[in-house]
Amino acid sequence: MEEKDLQYGEKVIFDAGACLYKPGDDLEKMPVYYIIAGLVKIEFNLEEGRKFPLYLQPDAVFGLVEPLLATNRVTAAYCMEKSIVYHWDLESFDMASGVHWELALTTITGLTQILRIMNAEFGERIGLVEDRI
Repeated sequence: MEEKDLQYGEKVIFDAGACLYKPGDDLEKMPVYYIIAGLVKIEFNLEEGRKFPLYLQPDAVFGLVEPLLATNRVTAAYCMEKSIVYHWDLESFDMASGVHWELALTTITGLTQILRIMNAEFGERIGLVEDRI
């Protein structure tokens, strides 16, 4: 994605180990993120204190679900290495993705990839996918 596609928000550099948000956090001013460079881990809390990590690389959009649902954060996000991200508030993200189809396509592609991973990992346990063996 080109720099022109990233507008109406802010570019920020985070050091390795930075926590962008954790479960229960209120939505901050700029809740939707796009990774320009670096590696970000999204961590899902499971039953019995277990955690499921999902690693995102450049060109990934994350942090969108909670603003759309108007709920507090349900996952945690950590920078695994020095990372450059661009972030928006929900209204500005809507404007940016409406103006630049590349951002909208990246968002849709990323969300469907995450859903496929989650369905493969948990679909059988929650009855979405039958045991095919």
